[in-house]
Amino acid sequence: MEIPVQIRRCAPADVALLEAREPAGQGFARHAAARQERGESTFLIAWSGELPVGSCEVDEGELPLLKNLSVDAPTRGRGVGSRLMEAAEELARPRGRIACAVGLDNPRARRLYERRGYRATGQLETVSYEYVDDGGVRRTATETSETLVKDLGNP
Repeated sequence: MEIPVQIRRCAPADVALLEAREPAGQGFARHAAARQERGESTFLIAWSGELPVGSCEVDEGELPLLKNLSVDAPTRGRGVGSRLMEAAEELARPRGRIACAVGLDNPRARRLYERRGYRATGQLETVSYEYVDDGGVRRTATETSETLVKDLGNP
């Protein structure tokens, strides 16, 4: 059952609330908001009433990149991810296409993207990165992902 959500750009006043919901030291919301402020991306938040229930970023560029799509566990499978993707696609529509990278170990996310019309490119990339897990522990991960692209029509 879908839940009603409102999707909007992250406002400076949202950052403290978003950050309070993160594990200590993660800093994702602050970093994403700073990237938006510099014009590098758009940081979209899904709101259910007064609560943020998901987010994503759309990197600017010739081929916009949807990244960091995240939906809170209790609201997964209820349309929040699809609504965030719709909003991201609308931002990218003037350029005619949008891309995303999905981890090879994340078939659920891949199925969501493919249902929405994203197609595999065969382009694989392996990256290593640091993150803070839900317990506040800093970890390093290595992930291989494939780039998927969706045609949004003629710009």
